[in-house]
Amino acid sequence: MKRKGLLALALASIMILAACTQPPTQPPAQPPEQPQQQIVQPPADATPPTVEETGLQPGIIVVTRDEPPVVAPGRHNAVAGGYMNSMTHNALFRIHSETLQPVEDLVASWVAISDTVFEFTLHEGVEFHNGEILTAHDVIASFEYVRNYPDARASRESIVYFEAIDDLTVRIDTVEPNALFFLDLTHSSNHIMPASLIAQGHDFNDLPVGTGPFVFEEWRTGDSLHFTNFENHFNRDRAARVEYATWRIIPEGSSRTIALETGEGHFSIYVALPDVARLEAHPDITVATFPGVGHNKLLMNNDLPQFSDPQVRRAMGMAIDKEAVAIVGFEGFAFPVWAQVPMVFPGATDEGTYSFDPEGAAALLAELGVDPGTLGFSIIASNEERRRAGEVFQANLAEIGIPVTIEMNDLATTLSRTTDGDYETGFGGFNSASFLGYARGVLHINNIDGSNRSRIRNQELSDLIDQALATIDSQARLPIYEQISRVANEHTGHIPTHMTMNVRAFNANLNVPELSSAGGLNINMMSWNN
Repeated sequence: MKRKGLLALALASIMILAACTQPPTQPPAQPPEQPQQQIVQPPADATPPTVEETGLQPGIIVVTRDEPPVVAPGRHNAVAGGYMNSMTHNALFRIHSETLQPVEDLVASWVAISDTVFEFTLHEGVEFHNGEILTAHDVIASFEYVRNYPDARASRESIVYFEAIDDLTVRIDTVEPNALFFLDLTHSSNHIMPASLIAQGHDFNDLPVGTGPFVFEEWRTGDSLHFTNFENHFNRDRAARVEYATWRIIPEGSSRTIALETGEGHFSIYVALPDVARLEAHPDITVATFPGVGHNKLLMNNDLPQFSDPQVRRAMGMAIDKEAVAIVGFEGFAFPVWAQVPMVFPGATDEGTYSFDPEGAAALLAELGVDPGTLGFSIIASNEERRRAGEVFQANLAEIGIPVTIEMNDLATTLSRTTDGDYETGFGGFNSASFLGYARGVLHINNIDGSNRSRIRNQELSDLIDQALATIDSQARLPIYEQISRVANEHTGHIPTHMTMNVRAFNANLNVPELSSAGGLNINMMSWNN
């Protein structure tokens, strides 16, 4: 797709309502969250050949901007880490790349005993990378293990009680009905590891061991990560088609472009946006552009004095030209947002938001008796796009007298500092396949020191989110979502900037069937056309 008309297409596609697709087997007692359907344009055949049809193919080199903070499941809440986890591990369920709905992965079948109790039967003979065979006891040990790490705890809260009924059956009790339960079971924080290694104190960040389609081989810090095909993967339809996948870490965008052009890289996740037209014109490269569900913002540490007043935060947001952020920071491959929640999901509303009004922002601060000069802060940026966006903030806020500086941190440091509250402001984003997943992760008070990195402490918001979680009927949740949206917009916990426009570029001979609006790659499904 060419860049011309890109923003218009994104805005149009974002309004299409989803069909109510349920996971297979039987309808759950509590339906999973229904996301807004996104228009995704797969660049090739959506039904790739199996390993048996093609034989094992040559490897793939992925070039990426961000090094993962860790490669162990459950010990992070980073997209970069999630990419690695999806290669080496499986969960009970996975997200379908098109519908964004949970479908069975390690689970062969399941039954709802009640609104809160479920029994899951695992596939027989599933092999871990170390040769052990998966049992229900590995599931239990994994659920217990990840509770030692707080980073992604939001996606584990619905799994309250769990036990092994026999070697292949797991029973989970959510205690209260939970509308996010099935989506939680897909999250990388709930990936399954061998119980024997957990008992031995194995370091899964040094050597991740799972049941996934790739085996971890090596991590050269600051340079690359290497994975090889796992020939005994339990699901032949989703087994890796290629011999290996190597991730090269290249922070500089122009260098990623050159790697793709010279054949030193085959797939680029974070395309240097100024180079998109150049790559589109290249005869041996395919560029796929499609709207995503990632909601991006300037995180503001609400615990600090200068950000403690919602009206002051609102004034700062009014001073920011979101259109300029999208153009300057992201070359127009983003669409500006003002709502505190993603507007792509049913029930979201922009009621209570503000517009770009620098004069009004200055007047509001004057009305509050706040000297703009006392509100100065530093912005953490983890990449060049965010640095450019920060320069827009810097210029806009200078116009109303607020001094701003920009500091560059790598992704791991940025995540650590913003999670721990050791910062003033910083750019961040959150991907979720549902409204409720986003709201719980970003806005709930329980997730401070986790995914609520703006440290939003609004009890009314948290109570509404809890009410939505306990509401089984998806239609009955919609008016609750509207309330959550309104309260969040008025509270102004952060400054929204843009929704993600996914841009991927890759070798034209590479078949890439499962690009997802939620950002997933599923490298195991990639294959070579010739």
